[in-house]
Amino acid sequence: MLLSFLWGKKGGTGTYLSIYWILVGIVFFPLFAASNGKKEIEDRRVVADRITWTFGFLFRGIGILTFPVWEDDWARFLWDGYMTLETGSPYGKPPLFFFGESGLPVWAPEILSRINHPDVPTIYGPVLEFLFGVSAFLFPGSVYGLKLSYLGIELAAAKLIQKKISALEFRVLLWSPLVVIETYYQAHPDCIGAMFVFAAYLFLKREGSGIAGILLGLACGIKVFAWILLPFCLKEKGRLRFLLGFLPALSLPYGFFWFEGIAGGDGLRVFLIHWEFNSSVYALVRVFLKTFGADGAQTVGSVCFGMWAIVSCFFLRGYRRGDESGIAHVWLGFFLISPVVNPWYLLWAFPFWIRFRYLPGLIFVGTVSLSYLMGRTLGGTGTSLQLYETPMWVRIIEYGFVLLGFIPNIFDRESNIFCKNSNISN
Repeated sequence: MLLSFLWGKKGGTGTYLSIYWILVGIVFFPLFAASNGKKEIEDRRVVADRITWTFGFLFRGIGILTFPVWEDDWARFLWDGYMTLETGSPYGKPPLFFFGESGLPVWAPEILSRINHPDVPTIYGPVLEFLFGVSAFLFPGSVYGLKLSYLGIELAAAKLIQKKISALEFRVLLWSPLVVIETYYQAHPDCIGAMFVFAAYLFLKREGSGIAGILLGLACGIKVFAWILLPFCLKEKGRLRFLLGFLPALSLPYGFFWFEGIAGGDGLRVFLIHWEFNSSVYALVRVFLKTFGADGAQTVGSVCFGMWAIVSCFFLRGYRRGDESGIAHVWLGFFLISPVVNPWYLLWAFPFWIRFRYLPGLIFVGTVSLSYLMGRTLGGTGTSLQLYETPMWVRIIEYGFVLLGFIPNIFDRESNIFCKNSNISN
């Protein structure tokens, strides 16, 4: 409730971040305490399922009723949904084409005025576009209705995975400030994809690879992040059953929009080539290559991706030998080499970082909120930053603490409990 009160208040950013970090500490503490050589408390005896779900609903309900003020991505989502209903595809003309157009719904002009980069076509996957279309049909032009759409899918997915992880892990996942804020305050849909990816991993290990394939295929149709899990899935037994589920789930949503005549890609190319925000290793590589006159986005991106792919191969080999915690490393490495690292992107890796008690990743969940200290929120302090530019000191603190999370590994890898398989029973 305090976060809701401070949301968007002038001068409240610092207080908001402080409370956010306190809440992260409170929610994450049981993970650390339970793994620090102590017997894990059976969470169901301390916090009953009904309380976990009740507070999960309460946190989300407050977020749903709060209007987003730090991000305007929701405007693009509402417009994409409208275009999907009206034309069959949101991937054609960019929003700029419709500025001043007559015959639009009464809510459309305001939505169009809020869209960032209206000259760029949408970058979102076809599964999300179906969701936006359903939301537009049920709740035309309503960001609150959009959040309700998220709620139904997220909680259904949460129910699906509840019995496959420990009660402690489930409570941390359901109560996480990052999940609640980025999904229900900021209206980003990444939590849905994250739930699908994590459920795919759990079903792959315990149930059947066909269901895992369907879930991962749908997740890949939400955002490209989901492809990170694919090599690990192909290392498991039952690859054929997995692919029989994965390929149709991936191809059918794309096929629908291809049948309509266009399936996107232009906006994503613009995003990859021209946008950079809150980057770390990517920024360092760009500075290094600039000395050789080779700091173009495609060159820098290729070098970073190559480094990440090589390192990931080692963790993939370890996974095949039984060390599943490599998944957590691969996720973190991906975000370190990425040109754009928004807070809600971490939702994709967050369930795995909980699962493997991955300290650098869990620290990142806390420090990534510093990226909201940018030109847009610091505009009243006399800064010369661009709207979506973060000061260098912010990135030093943000990623510096993440690096500190590796210290337990360096000094005592065998007893480090923040990066290994979770063998917690339910």
